[in-house]
Amino acid sequence: MVVVLRRLLLEDYGPFDKLDIELSDITVFVGRNNTGKSTALEATALLLSSVSDFKITTSESYVVDVLSELESKSNYLINLRSNRKVAVVSGDLISQGSAYRIKVEITKGFEELGNLRSDIMRELTKSLTELTPKSQEILMNAFRRMQSERKDIEDLSGAFKEFIDNVVAVLNDYVNDLLLRIMIVSAYVDDELFSVALLPLSGVEVSEDATSKLKKLGLRSIEAWAILHNQLRKLFSETRIHIGKRVDVKPVRVQHSSMSSFSIKDLPPDKQTELVDLLRKEVRYFYDYRGGHVILSFGDNRVSVPYGLMGDGFKALVRMLSLIVMGVDVAVIDEPEAHLHPGFMEVLARYMVEPRFLDRIQFVMATQSLEFLDYLLNAARDKNVLDRVRLVRLYLMPDGSIDYEQLSGEEAYGERRELESDLRGP
Repeated sequence: MVVVLRRLLLEDYGPFDKLDIELSDITVFVGRNNTGKSTALEATALLLSSVSDFKITTSESYVVDVLSELESKSNYLINLRSNRKVAVVSGDLISQGSAYRIKVEITKGFEELGNLRSDIMRELTKSLTELTPKSQEILMNAFRRMQSERKDIEDLSGAFKEFIDNVVAVLNDYVNDLLLRIMIVSAYVDDELFSVALLPLSGVEVSEDATSKLKKLGLRSIEAWAILHNQLRKLFSETRIHIGKRVDVKPVRVQHSSMSSFSIKDLPPDKQTELVDLLRKEVRYFYDYRGGHVILSFGDNRVSVPYGLMGDGFKALVRMLSLIVMGVDVAVIDEPEAHLHPGFMEVLARYMVEPRFLDRIQFVMATQSLEFLDYLLNAARDKNVLDRVRLVRLYLMPDGSIDYEQLSGEEAYGERRELESDLRGP
């Protein structure tokens, strides 16, 4: 295997006080609802993306910004029970034969940033006060309106410069307010600062105080709001602060099934051919895929159906097999059983443990299906690769914390019936 994450450590991340586990070639999280299964997968994708500017890339057409995906839950990334304002995700990465210790810190508020404060303050101020073209247009139109209303401005150039300087001063003061609420994501490789990014915050709204100050400069309410909205959007969508040492780590090709969806057409031609061959072998009525249409075979008859009109079960199998043939380094899969007929679950499990795929792809997944887990463990036993499987059982404790237990593939195979309560319970 070319790239592999061998350890995952979460500290005050999401619902976890601490999670410290060894990952295998196939790692499966199981547990009842609200035990943090999806959060563990999310943390895995975040950590692996940290060496690629927090983006996961599977092909030229598929690039996902992981930080943008986390925007809606930004206020819950740090454990709500913790007194700290920092969450940590770290792990041991093996890439191209070299071992690295990678770490991501999520920090809320300026006071927790330590030595990073001055650099981040400078970058945030620069980003927020550099006016977007839309903001410049709004200010130009506002100044023209004020000029026509006042008619006593003699030095237009000087007056306009003063007007813009005053607007920028308001934005500069606004940075101090933002510093109390921002969340900074910093990445480290072997304890060397690699990069820093500003996490998009869905809860940050336009400041009434800043709006009031802009109105005193002559802007109308809607103009002041638009200026602040434009500048905030620029700040949270574009800010990547590269103030650390550039470490030569090859980007990890990751696919997270919940962060992006794709179909056959999104695969390169050679991978499309490989996928079509697998589908012909496993789906008795599948004949071919051509130009966005699935060709179905029923005896001597051929029927062409648009891919989008195919059933959810067939499309789910295509998505799962695409993850395998795509050739990513790490496949992160949440509920691989979703929409899959039990027969298709067996197909997926069987291909996951085939050496031609398992030797080059690491699988990190979460399941609530006893059927899928049975298929996977049986397939691993048949291929004599149970030693390459690890199970992580997650438990929700009465105080709201998450506890966990790690099982080897052999142990999980022997305790399949005991695992039923994790997969059948509410």
